[in-house]
Amino acid sequence: MSTTASVKYVATPNGKINNNSSIPLRKPLSRQSSTVSSPSRIPVNDPAHRWKLKFEEAEERRKQLLTEKEKTLRSLNELEKKYMNLQIKHEQLETELFEKNEEFTRLSTASKNLYKEYEILKNQYETETRAMSGALKDATQWYKENKELKRKTMLLMDKDAVDEGVDAGEGESTGDNDIENLNKTIKQLSAEVAELQTEVDQLKQQEFQTTEENVKLGEDLESERRKTEKLESKLGDLQKEHNQLLRVMEMMRKELEEYKQKEEDHRQSLAALKKESDAHKRERNVLAHQSTLILQGLNDSDNAGDYMMLLQEIEDLKRTLEDDRNKYEEEINMLQERLEEQQSFPPDPQVEILEERLRLAESELVSAQQRVEEAEQRLRCPPPPPPPPLPPMAPQAPLRRRRSRLLIDGGATAAKQLEEGQTLSEQKAEPSAVGGTPEKKPAAAVPCANEDIINAIKSGQFTLRKPKKEKENKDKEQQPKAVSELLNILSSLRRAPKKRQSQYIGDVQL
Repeated sequence: MSTTASVKYVATPNGKINNNSSIPLRKPLSRQSSTVSSPSRIPVNDPAHRWKLKFEEAEERRKQLLTEKEKTLRSLNELEKKYMNLQIKHEQLETELFEKNEEFTRLSTASKNLYKEYEILKNQYETETRAMSGALKDATQWYKENKELKRKTMLLMDKDAVDEGVDAGEGESTGDNDIENLNKTIKQLSAEVAELQTEVDQLKQQEFQTTEENVKLGEDLESERRKTEKLESKLGDLQKEHNQLLRVMEMMRKELEEYKQKEEDHRQSLAALKKESDAHKRERNVLAHQSTLILQGLNDSDNAGDYMMLLQEIEDLKRTLEDDRNKYEEEINMLQERLEEQQSFPPDPQVEILEERLRLAESELVSAQQRVEEAEQRLRCPPPPPPPPLPPMAPQAPLRRRRSRLLIDGGATAAKQLEEGQTLSEQKAEPSAVGGTPEKKPAAAVPCANEDIINAIKSGQFTLRKPKKEKENKDKEQQPKAVSELLNILSSLRRAPKKRQSQYIGDVQL
């Protein structure tokens, strides 16, 4: 798994961060009355930092998913091992059952044969005993009948001895033959009855055995059915777990690809940010060099304190602007995050109110940015050319004081008119200087300049500051806080005299 390219930052002895660049940093200036701009910090709402945090969270989540995947794979392997062991045990039990069944069939066949022989012998004994009892009964009956017949014959012997003797011999011979025939038929019938009885007993035994076998087979079938249902349920659970693991692996693969794509995009964005940071660093070094040159030039000039105060004021204004911009960007990001969180829920009137507030804040931010840009453009405009130097004369000092006051109170138009009046006074003073009366020039120039200013005020070209303040107070009451702060900054810039504005406007962007 590829990791994000870490950017190494090395702290220099000056306390500033150096990205191992070959560009030498400027030396810290000894600030007498000015402040050098602090190094740019990474703001809290930096997208690279946020993406880095998101990537770290995604990496932790991926590691957790990998650990869960390993656990599930281990559990799956254990279940597969258990299933294989159970399958081997099942096969062993099946072989044992088959052997036991074979032994049972052998013993059952042997017992059946013995039982059949026993039943045959029993039936034969019963039939023989029944036949013998029947024969004894018949013999006794026949014996009784024979005695009765003998008595009758003894009674008839007196009538005809010859005939009776012949008849008696014939009767005895016929009776013996009948008895023999009856005994034979009895034996045959008893044998047939014994055979039929043995067959009936065999059929009953077979029926009983078949019923027992059916009951056993039903029980075995039910047990096997339960076993198969249990195995099918286990197999279904294993298949579900396997399919779930496959789905989880597919989802993890997709997430891994997405994370790889995000990491690649993040890497590209980091490379672009690195290029931008290098460009900004080069620009900062160039601007720092320019600022050193400007500060050296300002230190050499006469009005060094005013210029340094102006630069410090511009730097403070820029910092406040950056703080306000960062604050509004953070508020917009927070509102956007809340809006994204609220989008998952059903619409709410509070959400609409927040959206309207967000739109108003964005419009106010856009208007404030436009005003800031206008103010920066005004600051970038070159100041008016300075007036030609006047001869160092004492009476002209109040004119300069009045000119500075008019510049502060009247603005740029008053300054232009004052310069025109001053040039007119100088033009009037030149012929007198040629004529040889240099001492009366200041006295003539001052009333002319004052008269021009008075005429300009009477004509309405100058505006008083009081209604302007009232208008600004009304605007402050109507406009939000951030816009009022920007207007205060712009008004403070407008109140500053033109001679204090630096012609190196590039320092504002530091």
